[in-house]
Formats: sequence, C-alpha cells, structure tokens
Amino acid sequence: MKWYQSAYRRCVVDMHITDHNEKFMSEFDARKYVDMLILAQVQSAVVYAHSHVGLCYFPTKIGRMHSGLKGRNVLGEVIDLCHRNGIAVAVYCSAIFDTWAYRNNPDWKIMDSNGNPAAEQSRYGVCCPNSPYRNYIAALAEEICANFDLDGIRFDMTFWPNVCYCRHCRKRFAEEIGGELPGVIDWGDTRWVAFQRKREEWLVDFARLLTSTVKKVKPDVSVEHQASTYHASWRLGVTQKLAEQNDFLQGDFYGDALQGSFARKLFYNLSKNLPCGFETCISVDLGNYMTLKPAELLEAKVSASLADGAAFIFIDSINPEGTLNRAVYERMGEIFSETKEYERYPGGELCQDVAVYFSTESKFDFANTDRTPHVDAAMSVCRSLINSHIPFGVITGKNLGELSRHQVVVLPNVLMIDEGEVNAFREYVRSGGNLYASRLTSLVTIDGKRHEDFLLGDVFGVSYRGETKERFTYIAPVENAEHLFAGYTSRHPLGFYSSQLIVEAKPGAGVLGKVTLPYTDPADPIHFASIHNNPPGIHTDYPAVVLNSFGVGKALYVTAEMESYDPYRDVFINLIKLMFRQFTFEADAHKSVEITAFHQGDKRRFIISLVNFQKELPNIPVDGIKVRIRLDNRTPKRLAVLPGERELSYEIRNGYLHFVAPELETLLMFALDYD
Repeated sequence: MKWYQSAYRRCVVDMHITDHNEKFMSEFDARKYVDMLILAQVQSAVVYAHSHVGLCYFPTKIGRMHSGLKGRNVLGEVIDLCHRNGIAVAVYCSAIFDTWAYRNNPDWKIMDSNGNPAAEQSRYGVCCPNSPYRNYIAALAEEICANFDLDGIRFDMTFWPNVCYCRHCRKRFAEEIGGELPGVIDWGDTRWVAFQRKREEWLVDFARLLTSTVKKVKPDVSVEHQASTYHASWRLGVTQKLAEQNDFLQGDFYGDALQGSFARKLFYNLSKNLPCGFETCISVDLGNYMTLKPAELLEAKVSASLADGAAFIFIDSINPEGTLNRAVYERMGEIFSETKEYERYPGGELCQDVAVYFSTESKFDFANTDRTPHVDAAMSVCRSLINSHIPFGVITGKNLGELSRHQVVVLPNVLMIDEGEVNAFREYVRSGGNLYASRLTSLVTIDGKRHEDFLLGDVFGVSYRGETKERFTYIAPVENAEHLFAGYTSRHPLGFYSSQLIVEAKPGAGVLGKVTLPYTDPADPIHFASIHNNPPGIHTDYPAVVLNSFGVGKALYVTAEMESYDPYRDVFINLIKLMFRQFTFEADAHKSVEITAFHQGDKRRFIISLVNFQKELPNIPVDGIKVRIRLDNRTPKRLAVLPGERELSYEIRNGYLHFVAPELETLLMFALDYD
C-alpha cells in the first residue's frame, strides 16, 4: 500500500525563510520539529527541501543552501526522525516560484508583454518553465531524490503566475505555431486562443519533465503538483491534463464550505489515485499566521473531508528563527483524536446521480473581465444540489467514458468544447442519459471558433438564431409549466442581469418557458418604464427553456444562466427532477447539512455521512433529520451509527430505507449493510 492511501492526517510546515538575518533558522531543532508532528498525531508531513525563496535545507551542489543552517542537513535529520516515528515524508520543492534563481538569472525571468520582468517589485520571483530554469529545477529534484529516503515529492506552484513574453516563449511559439505572440487578450481571436492552448500544453510538458525526473531515480516515490488551481482562471494555464502528472491530487483552499465540497468532488473524479487531499492553513490566513482558526471551524473542515473520503492537511508556518508554536499542534492533535476513528470507513464508489461538468478550458469570460462565468455556474449548481441533498459529483473530460454512471449531467454555460466532448454527450443522451445545458454550451470550440449553430443542437432540440440586445431580460413560464417555476408566472417572470440567446425550437421539442423583454432597452437612459428597474413588457415567442427527447434520453436547454442565480435554485432543481427523480438518497434537512454516500460493493455496504457546516460557528445542532436510501432490491441487514457501531432503527417503504438521524452537531456517519 502506498503511504497516501492510509494517511488521512497530514501536515505542511511552510518554511519560506530568507537568510539575510543570521538569526533566521539558527534555532531549528529536528527533534522538536518532529515532536510537534507526533503531538498533532499526523501520519504524513510535507518537509521542505527548497522553498519559494529559492534556498535549500540540505547541502546542495545544484542550488544554494540556507546559510542560517551552517551546513546542517536538516532535511535528512527530519526525514530520519519522521520515519523512526512512522510518519511518511513528502519532500517540498518549489516549482516555478524561486526568488534566488529569479534574481540571479535574468534570462530565466517571466516577462510581461512590454518586455519588463513580471516580478521586480515582488517578494516572489517567478521563473519561466520554458527557460533554462526548467533544467535547473529538474536537476535539483534529481539531486533530492538521489540523496534522500523520501516517500513522495511535492512540486508547489506548478502554474503560470503571469502570461509570459520572454524570448524563450516567443521562440517556442514561433516554432510550434508561427509568427509573433499575440499581445491582446481576445477570446474571439483564434490566434490568442492558440497561445492559451500552448500555455496549457507547455505547463503539462514542464510538469512531465519534473515527474519523469523523479520517477527515473525513485520509481516508487509519489509525485504531486499542488492542485488547488484547477478551478482558478485561465491565466494560470491549469487544465485537467496536468492531473496526469500526479499520483494523487492535493491542494490548499481558503474559501467556504462550498469551495471545499466542489474541490473534493472534482479531485475524487480527476485524481489518478485516492484518497485525494484537502488542505488549508490552521491560521486565519497565510499572512496572519499567528492567529489560529477556531477549533470548531477546523473540526468542520476535517469532518467534511472525511465525509468526501479525503485526507485533511493543515498548514502551519515556521517562525523565522526555526521554531514552532506548540498550541498549533495541540489543537490539531485534539481534533484528530476525535476524527481519526472515522478513518477506517471511507472508500468505495461515490454516489453521484448528478454530475456537474467542469471544463478546464472554459475558465474565462468572453467579455474579458475577471469573472469566470462557467466556474461560477458550476459552483452554483453544486450549492443547489447540496442544499437539496441530491447526490452529485464534479467531472471533467477525463470522465467522458463514464457518463453512463450518472442519471443527469449538467453543462453549466460551457464556453468552449471539443469534438470528443460533443460526441460523448450526444451518445450519453442517445443511450438514455439526461442532460441539462445552458447558454453558450457547444457554440464555441476550444480553438476559439464560433460556430453558426450549437454542435449539440440536435440533442438540445434548438437552433441558434442570435442574442438579445437587451442586457436585462426575463424568462416567463408557459401556462402548463408554471408549477415548475416556484411561483413565477407569465406576468411575474424570472429576471436576469444578462442578455439571452435567441433560439428556435426544433419540431417535437417542448417549450417550457419563453423570453420576455423589458418595455424598453435597459441601455436607453431617456425612454424607460420605471426609473429604478426594467419591468417586463414585451412577451416574445423565443423559446427560453426547452425539453427535448433524443434517442432514449432527454436534454433540457436554457438560454440564460439560470443555475447561477440564487433565487432560482428551486426552479433549477425542479428542472433536474423533471428528468430524473429517484436519487440514491434523499433527505429532509437544513441547507447547512451536506450528505454524501459511498457504495462499498465488496463489503455489501453503504457509508452515509452527514456534515453540519454552518456559516456561524460553533454549529447549532440539527435534530430530526429524515434520510431515505434507495434500496434497488437490496435487503438491509443492519443500519449502524459509526464509529461505535450502535444499531439504529429504520423502516422500508416504497423501495427506500427510511431513518431519522440522531442529533447532528458536526459529523454523523452511518453504515448500511445489506444481504
């Protein structure tokens, strides 16, 4: 078994410390360092060999060693002590951020479009992976692997911090595409899109170099490239293809419960091996590392990770002189003492009746703003599914061959799409799947070419005809579909702060809603109906919500990004349930409660987890949660509360097992065993 398959309690101690002050790292004591890891009950630790500063924590012939260590091989000391205490070690190596290399090698610098270095006024020196820096960092990784008994290696910050216009990028683009690099961000320009696709490709090439270098020296060592960037904007150049260079995915996140749930569901389906790792700092943020997060918040994050079958990693920061804060490790030790009893239960197949499709090539805005409409829409869909207690997962192009395991696939305003995706979605619906899609999905291909009609128009049951000039629009339900629209009617339709696409329904497609426009163009400051808003006044025959049968399946297309609007969550869920209703589990619970389930077929068991993660902590306990599990002709043997294995009563009605959960404070986990 690989170390990461059993290590659910992990730790990173940030050591990005300069050496201009002789006190810095002078008090580092490997024994005290490892004692803190033991106190926190961690099973694995990320230990620094090379930091963002660019300095090494071992005697190196390739780079520069931290002078405060006076030649001590502290990396070797820590690895030895960790292994003696049963703690696996993943060695840390900064991939692109290297201030020492940046400042001492002008030809390695990332350059902006004006020919200026990108990080002259920054603490973070950023080096171009197309420059000779790639050979330097690969040689450093080879040196580390050759000289240390490590279990894994983590390359941090494997992404583009800036769009680079250095001579190496210009030369490579000229050789592979031809001509000069485009200097203007324009998603309607196929040349700009080609540059972006090359940035993504070059990043994977750089990661492949580092991964193969490690595997050449130590084939059994795990390799990971920090994975928190898959949902980040196009500028970082990270796509699903980068995941292929990782043995497992682990990344640090600093957002709310939704962000964590989205990331872990994405990692579950994208990671080569499981469990994936969810990481966050123990402090309120990395900048204020002395101020710790409340224990209740950390417990909720650990619990949510376990419920998603993921390892939890906390990040601490070392003091410049090389010491650690004991209170950090006491706090995490207390939390892990409470949660470690659950670690033997995760595993199996995540129940994900609804799949949210995440396109890593669509993380931009055609209007060239800082928004990422597709990412926002995907996250919003996840929130709706969590609130409605519907089993879901987040998938990417890696999972196109597995679409049939999902009852519904959601395509939330997928801005760019390729032929393989189009063919996979079409066949999925033809064979009996259900598809929800919105707005621009399948209108633009990943080379930036905008097509005259939807590539999935036959599946959607619509043809593209244009876009409204109005930037505030409405969707009005047709008379026989008003029950789906949660109280909205033709007179009081759903409003959107956006234009809508104009489409024509194909013969046989059912129209559930139509576009309604304001009395006047919202952009007209002279002629208007109401000074504060733009009331609906022009009812059109433009279809806005279309349900189409295709093959054995169904597709529902919406001309607006309905799934992104918080007030319309109930409408979105109604539309999903219009296509499929018999989910693996259902529940009557507060929206702050997220439910997940894993099917362990080899054990004839379901593991069901309930996590209470409220905005204001500590949590107010939730009582009386009613849960229903679809049996699919299975005969239940036992329902037990974990980890104590206390049996719980249940009823069977209409093919579902019904039970009422005990009072939920933060985490409840159940085992449902069947014959």
